[in-house]
Order: sequence, then C-alpha cells, then structure tokens
Amino acid sequence: MNNRSSALDALRGLAIIGMVLSGTIAHSLPAWNYHAQVGPRSGFNFDPTIFGITWVDLVFPFFLFAMGAAIPLALSRRLDKGIKIQSLFPAILKRVFLLVLFAVAIYHTNPYRLGGVWNYALALLAFGLFFVSFVRFPSLSVKINGLLNWLGIGFLISLIAFNVISQPDVFKQGFKLSHNDIIILVLANMALFGTLSWLFTRSSIIARLGILAVFFALRLTADAEGSWNQLVWNLNPAQFLSDTIKSALYISDGWLYRMDFLKYLFIVIPGTIAGDLLVNWFSDNDTLKSKLPTKNQMWITLLLMLAMVISNLICLYSRYLVVNLLLNIAFGLAVYFLLREPKHSLSRLYFRLFQWGFFWLLLGSVFEAFEGGIRKDHATMSYFFVTSGLAIFTLIFFSIVMNYFGNKKVFRYVAEIGQNPMLAYVAGTFLVVPMLAIVGLMPHINKLYEITPWFGLLKGLIITGGMIAVTVFTVRRKWFWKT
Repeated sequence: MNNRSSALDALRGLAIIGMVLSGTIAHSLPAWNYHAQVGPRSGFNFDPTIFGITWVDLVFPFFLFAMGAAIPLALSRRLDKGIKIQSLFPAILKRVFLLVLFAVAIYHTNPYRLGGVWNYALALLAFGLFFVSFVRFPSLSVKINGLLNWLGIGFLISLIAFNVISQPDVFKQGFKLSHNDIIILVLANMALFGTLSWLFTRSSIIARLGILAVFFALRLTADAEGSWNQLVWNLNPAQFLSDTIKSALYISDGWLYRMDFLKYLFIVIPGTIAGDLLVNWFSDNDTLKSKLPTKNQMWITLLLMLAMVISNLICLYSRYLVVNLLLNIAFGLAVYFLLREPKHSLSRLYFRLFQWGFFWLLLGSVFEAFEGGIRKDHATMSYFFVTSGLAIFTLIFFSIVMNYFGNKKVFRYVAEIGQNPMLAYVAGTFLVVPMLAIVGLMPHINKLYEITPWFGLLKGLIITGGMIAVTVFTVRRKWFWKT
C-alpha cells in the first residue's frame, strides 16, 4: 500500500473548504459563522475579551494537524529504505523557500489589494504563473518539470515587480518580503520545525512531547524581565543584520521567523503522532474481516465522533463549560467501551487515535480556565489541545466512512480537495472571483444578502463551489501543485 490516507485527505480538504467558505460569506449571518473574536458581537472588529470558538476557528488547526500527520506518511518509507536524515535537508529547505515565495506572491498579486481596472486580469495572470511555478505534470520528466517551475517562478517575480512599480498608491512602502500571507508563512515555519521535530524524535514519542513541554515552559516565562528565557523568546536572526542590509533585503525584524510562530507545534506535533499511527496501520495489514467490530459499534462510534465535535463547539461558544466537561467524559467513556480490546488493525487504529484525541481534549478542557478561556486570537493553550482532539475525532469519522464502510464516494470531492491544497487555497481568490467579476456577476453576488441575510451564505457557496470544481478537475488529471 502507498502511504496515502483518504481520511487524512478528507480532513485536509474539509479545512480548505472551510477556509474558503468562511472567507467569502457576507457579514450578514449569525455570529457562529465567523471567528469568535471577530464577528457581529464585536462589530467585526477584533475583540480578545470574547471567548469560545466556532466552526471557523477549526479550519486552520485542522489543516495544521493534517500537515503534521502527513510528515510521517511522506518520510517514513524513505527512511526505512536507508536514506539518511541529512539527505532530506535540501528538499526540506526547498519546500520552505517555495512556501515563503508563495506567501510573498499572494500578498503582492491579490486582486482585493490591487487597484485599477486590470486587477482581476492581473490576478488571473498570477494564478497562471502560480500554476506553472508549482505544478507537477505526470507526463513530463523531473528535469523538464523542474525547468518549467523555475521559468514560472521567474515570471512570477517579474509580475510582483510590475505590480509594485505600477501601483505606488497600493504599495506605498514599495516591495517588502515582510509583506506576505501570514497563513502560508506559518505553514512554512511548521514545514521546517515540524519536520525536524519528527525526524529527530521519530523513535520516541516521549522526546517529541518533551519538545512541547520545553516550549510551553518558554512561553510561560518569556515575560520574565532580564531572564535568558526572554532573550531566547525574542531572539530573531534578522535583528543581527544592519539596517542597510535589512533595507536591501526588504525585511523587518519579525519577517520569516518568530518564536511565537512555533506555538502551532502544539497542533502539528500531535498531528505527527497521529501520522505515526497511520504508518503503523499501513504496515499492519490485517485482512481477517471476522476480527472487525460490528457495524452497529461503528455506527455508534461515528455518531459519537460527530457529537463530540458539535457539542464542544456549541458549549465552548455558549460558555457552558461544566456541561461541556460532563458531555466529553460521558461521550469519551462510551467510545472507550465500544472500541476497547481491538482485534483488527483498523479497530486498533481507531482505539489508539481515540486515546490520543481524548487525551488532548481533556488537556485542553483543563486549560480552558487558563488565559481567560479558549480563544483563537490570541491563541490559548486550551485552543491548541482542544482543536487537536477534535481533529482526531474528525479523522476517525472520515476513516470509519471511507475505510470501514468502504464508502469513499460520499466524501470523494472533499478528499480530492485535500490532495491539491495549494491550488485550492488560491483558486477562489485568483481564479473564480476574477472570472465572475470579469463577466459582471460579482457585483450581483455581493448584494445577495440584501434579499435575505442568509443569502450571504450563498455568496460563499458560489465561490467555494467554483474552487471545488477547479481543484477536482486538476486532481482528476493529476496536475498537483507541490513544494
């Protein structure tokens, strides 16, 4: 078997669909359709005194978790064949470079940021150059595909320069590397530090958890004035560069790396543990169906996984904290008794995944009172651990449907979105919206909420539906964007 999990693809695809949908719906829906700290309750202004999470607050951690789980799947087989760790470093650094380039390019070619009548045409051009820069055509050799990618990167850099020069009113500070898409920049950091964390602790989960413990200690003590803890936390390589060099490189002290970015290891590292379990499942090829749990057990487990995600969203958003804790314990015990004493490789996977998911959820529940309550921004310890647990429950949900019941068609499109996430991330903004705007439909779509507030969701569904269609089309033709 190849190390590809359809359930993990579906989890990643669900996160991407949620990102696009939540970013395109109108400001006319109930507050639980937006980030908890930025919604109708605060007049769509950031308010860190509002606690709780919504479904929108799950999409980024779900993607980070899937990214962490993919690391063992991508690298374990190569290492088992005898490839040395140091030989992987060039590919890791290349991946980081391409993600950083992607982050910078998104900022400087975004049609919502550009001015003038050509903004959507420039966005379509940018999408085409993204495509050439990152695509892997199965019919081309590695060498030819690489040359095509570098040609695309060259033209993409030229487009960025054209935008900056031709639109001085938009880019008032000129070109800056420190102007970028923060989500992709965080992913670049996680691609580096998450991969290194797994590589050097892949034989010891305790050592991996130790990384989290040390980082948590640094996070707690970073404000201690005059301490080495504060020095380490604030350390940034860019601060050692002269102002002349920083000006020449178009960077600020906070560009590319900040210790604060590493807080997302609290999601990525739990993801790598789940990835290890998936790798073990691939190698534990148990074909005896008689050992599988009954369909009734799996149906109840599937419903409980869904119930745990929904109940946590409702209770944490509405601040029913005691009720939430009691429901978590009750649901958790029910799942434990359903999955205990697993006899098949698939049921062993579910039981081990659930144990870790329940651990992270309970840990996050205990931390809920810390830092005032769970919150995405500024992210709290509770947020990292609760969302890691919910990501595992969602992964189990998808796996039961797709692996136990064998019904992959139900979430086929969702899984295919997860197979080409880079393209899906920008297809809505750089392809679907520009095309709708050029044909004159976008002004009408933007006003749909005026008919009835819930039609504000229709705008998001139209753009997200277009993104899904484009991404599925490329996946069916195996046109994957890779870093």
